[in-house]
Amino acid sequence: MVRVCKDLFPNPSNPDKAGFYMEESLKDQLDILLKNITKDWDFTIIISGQGEVRLGKSMIAAQIGCYWNYMIEKLYGKKNPFNIEDNYVFDGKDLIRKGNELGTKYPYSALIFDEAGADLEGRKVMQTTTQLVMDYLRECGQYNMLNILVLPEFFDLPKGIAISRSCFLIDVYYSSNDEGIFERGYYNFFSRRQKKMLYIYGKRDLNYYAVKHDLNGRFYKFFPLDEKKYKLAKLEALKRRECKKSSKDKVLRDAAWYIIYKELNWTQRAMCSKIEALTGFYLPEETLRDALAKFKYQENDEEANIKAKNSDSP
Repeated sequence: MVRVCKDLFPNPSNPDKAGFYMEESLKDQLDILLKNITKDWDFTIIISGQGEVRLGKSMIAAQIGCYWNYMIEKLYGKKNPFNIEDNYVFDGKDLIRKGNELGTKYPYSALIFDEAGADLEGRKVMQTTTQLVMDYLRECGQYNMLNILVLPEFFDLPKGIAISRSCFLIDVYYSSNDEGIFERGYYNFFSRRQKKMLYIYGKRDLNYYAVKHDLNGRFYKFFPLDEKKYKLAKLEALKRRECKKSSKDKVLRDAAWYIIYKELNWTQRAMCSKIEALTGFYLPEETLRDALAKFKYQENDEEANIKAKNSDSP
């Protein structure tokens, strides 16, 4: 272990405690990328958590981002921002926009795509999120940035990102002490080659021990930014995601009701009675009527448009 970023986090009362700890082997890997970033390269690293959440993935991602930004200034005299507003993305839809903004103004920056606690399950295919990541990596490679993808499940990533587009994988896990108390702060490091082997041989069973890791290490609790502000931003992103999900579910529900009403010729009263019998929840006819009305109007508008087009035809 070595202490890094001492100038950023001085400790006048105990200079030996300035900065924060980082495994020397991890620092060496980052230093290799730092030596090459100005030679028209861009790099992507992945931080996963064996399909689990709340293991400290965001903590080590922030430490890596902080060290990267610090060294960019030390090595190349380029002062780039490192804060929640500029260097973090909590929503995939903001990824390309923020990547373009950051890359245009501040090349060689670190951008952390943190999925806001990501309600991903181990076997859930991240179709929307991964497509956004792939689009971003295609469009933003010219900015010579360090992209840090933080997600619970490495095997959910498409092959192009998991194998080809990323440099290495840091897989975070927890251990337990002699008293059975869980302890965060452990990781296994997979190089490009071993990461590829892991994806090939471990994906089917979500087995993170299908191949041997190159290195392992520890990281300690130290968040180099305003942690309260970070958690608030993460919570707001999660709320927005849940709100969008609820809105989508409601639209799908209402559409299903309309299909039953229109195509199967059920009465509204019969539908309400059946729903109550199945779920035990009373559904007022007025609620069902309002839900059906939206689709009635939409369908009427479509029919009117078709008739208008036909009447205009020669």
